[in-house]
Amino acid sequence: MNRRARFFLALACALLGCLMAAGAFAGGPDAWISPDGTLTADAITFSKNEGKGYTLYLPGNLDTKNMQFGVADGVSFTYGSRNIKTGDSAEIVKVGTVQFRLGKEKGSLTVMRGSAGLPAVYVTTESGSLKKIEAKKENREPGLLVLRGPDGEVQYDGALEHVKCRGNSSMTFKKKNYQIKLEKSTNLLGMGKAKKWILTGNYRDKSYLRNQIMLDLAADIGLKYTPEHMPAELYINHEYRGLYLFSEKVEIDKDRVAIANLESATKKLNEKELSEYKFTGRKKSSPGSSKAYDIPADPEDITGGYLVEYESYPARYRQEASAYTTKKGSIIVVKSPEYVSVAQMKYISSLCQSFENAVMAKDGKDPGSGKHYTEIADAESLALKYMIEEISENYDGNSSSQYFYKPADSVSEKLYAGPVWDYDSTFGAYASNQRNAKYVLNPAYLWIAKGDWNAWYPALYRHEDFRALVAELWNGRVKEDVEILLGLRESEKEGLQSIDRWQKAIESSAAMDRVRWPRPANSSTVAQTGNTFEANIKFLKDYLKQRYDFLNETWGSEK
Repeated sequence: MNRRARFFLALACALLGCLMAAGAFAGGPDAWISPDGTLTADAITFSKNEGKGYTLYLPGNLDTKNMQFGVADGVSFTYGSRNIKTGDSAEIVKVGTVQFRLGKEKGSLTVMRGSAGLPAVYVTTESGSLKKIEAKKENREPGLLVLRGPDGEVQYDGALEHVKCRGNSSMTFKKKNYQIKLEKSTNLLGMGKAKKWILTGNYRDKSYLRNQIMLDLAADIGLKYTPEHMPAELYINHEYRGLYLFSEKVEIDKDRVAIANLESATKKLNEKELSEYKFTGRKKSSPGSSKAYDIPADPEDITGGYLVEYESYPARYRQEASAYTTKKGSIIVVKSPEYVSVAQMKYISSLCQSFENAVMAKDGKDPGSGKHYTEIADAESLALKYMIEEISENYDGNSSSQYFYKPADSVSEKLYAGPVWDYDSTFGAYASNQRNAKYVLNPAYLWIAKGDWNAWYPALYRHEDFRALVAELWNGRVKEDVEILLGLRESEKEGLQSIDRWQKAIESSAAMDRVRWPRPANSSTVAQTGNTFEANIKFLKDYLKQRYDFLNETWGSEK
């Protein structure tokens, strides 16, 4: 018996004797469709609506001619005028509404189909429930994954080491974000080999396109290691979960952030797990404080690689394993190595502090070392990353999800900005209060450059040479790409497409998602982007056009 069969046998035994309401996975579904009529990992259930009736959500890449009905033992199932048994062809399933009877319940069934050309991701948890992993983002559970590519062909069918929730504020959303981890590195959707993959729900973004277009833009203008990504339909435990962005995870790996893996090198030199060594430093954030671990052995070269995340929230210092608070109060979370040695923390915190010292100085030089900020960090990556935050008017652009990486000195002695990540709160989609809304919802305002005086990007923008580099990159590289997004210029580039084209590519899937996850009229008490998918797309395009005009006047005049 193979692992997959053993998994489902164990699952069936655990569920034996449980009662089932259709569409929930408390005890196994009463009816479903699947490739062979059995309850495979890529079987799809009939979802009971919150009101009356049921909905069957089908991915756009699914051919019902190749699907069969499955019915639990002892359950009567009527689809339209036909009595259905396990093994009957699902070819009769068409988009529209039919009468439907399942056991003692009856009503109307609405069949919806997503957009053609999108992959479909099917996840099955060991317990058959999401209750545990959605309770805390640290919780995880093993399972199975079936991934069908845009053409409907199976690209992966095997075990998951775990599935878990991810994110910070997004943990409060009804539609969660997830991370899946395979048992071995695998090339999924042509994105390169890796174990960890991210599923982002874009719950705050009712256009579903903010992350898509900004990652596309970042990759095209030359920001290295931008995560590869693709919209996809997600099903968990046979239930439709919505339209997601399937992407690489920001991490150090040969097919991701391809720099030296200092964490792996450190693990090889030490007997215990790095997390098991004694904690040292301050548990609470204060200027100049850090937290690390008394790890006995360091690699000979500790100059790289590091992946750090710039944050403005002191709580992130407390929440993360390894972190440093700069003298100006910014939080530098060390994402990799996750558990740094004392020597490693001293190295990377000193480099980040030197950079902060330099950008805060009027002459751009660190008073201690005499180095200019361009000698400490790569100027082009700083400018391009700043521009991505400013173009999108990213609400979190000075406060969260701001990555930097440091290769080993043998590759480069400099710190680099990137990769890019997390753009759901952009282009007027979110403002926490009226005070912030006055600025962040104004497309003719330099939200990033005029932010907190002690933040890194506002400090950079105060330097004339940095502003000149931004203007040069805008006129020579970035402006044309924004014009492609707006449809003002035809795209001759693979991957970068207009918002209009993306709208057509996902509109059917967006319609399904909006039925599955009804949203309040506004994404916050302040931001107002529209109530329909079409209105949200129009809002996004109009906002970007106003942003383009303003930035072109600001940066384009400095040729």
